[in-house]
Amino acid sequence: MILNKSSVRRFVRAALNEDAAHQDVTTRDFIPASVRVEARVVAGQRGVVCGVPFAQEAFRVFDRTVRVTALKKEGSAVRRGDVVLKIKGRGRTVLSCERVALNFLSYLSGIATQTHEAVKRVRSKGIQVLDTRKTTPLLRFLEKYAVSVGGGRNHRFDLGEQYLLKENHIHILRLSRINGLLKKRRPVIPFEVEAESLKEFEAVLALDPDIVMLDNFSPGQVRRALARLARLCPDRRRRPLIELSGGMRIANLSRYAIRGVDFISLGSLTHSSPALDFSLELTRCNPR
Repeated sequence: MILNKSSVRRFVRAALNEDAAHQDVTTRDFIPASVRVEARVVAGQRGVVCGVPFAQEAFRVFDRTVRVTALKKEGSAVRRGDVVLKIKGRGRTVLSCERVALNFLSYLSGIATQTHEAVKRVRSKGIQVLDTRKTTPLLRFLEKYAVSVGGGRNHRFDLGEQYLLKENHIHILRLSRINGLLKKRRPVIPFEVEAESLKEFEAVLALDPDIVMLDNFSPGQVRRALARLARLCPDRRRRPLIELSGGMRIANLSRYAIRGVDFISLGSLTHSSPALDFSLELTRCNPR
């Protein structure tokens, strides 16, 4: 995903407003305006950094005079003790913006780290890791951005990007009626259909989809589906792409890293990734 300054600034301003950073009574009442500090943001554990532009902007939006230097780029690896940012400026600015900056870094780096781990487990088989729409309301852009930084690929961002006939669509339409309705399909929009069994998989192939999603298949069922696909569609150029979904976790990805699978989608990347630990340490204080 492409990150632009206006998007970063919009999220950062909303976060600073939510935290009432400009009404930080503790800092304003107890810390003199003349105090200048130097600080650094340090990684507390191994992972993949994501959210550096947001953390930088958290200080800069609040105070144009602050100097924030990034020592790590987006997507770079960090170990415990690595310095990610250095900050120099008013003590009030650093204290009032600290939590917002760290929240962006911790949250997004957690997603990028989990995505990177998932990618490592399947890339030898040529499989791409996808996210899903199981995202935090209004934070989808951030979460999908973090997936892309971690080396994953974004599935459809919203309902307007791609056709995806899933279980409940098929219950309503019935496969026998879908063929007639396909006349309404716009060919420029990718067409994906979900299959929940090997029998459904064969029926779905008759719809000529671009992608078939195998939902909650066991590794053995995946292999049988791929064998049937090779038999029913001997021309590789005409075969649909295969996506695995449902029950996918980083812990079991190695079992599903089967050659012939194109994508594995994991909702857990955006709804269950643990935050990565970062802290802000003051390294110098110069009262004036």
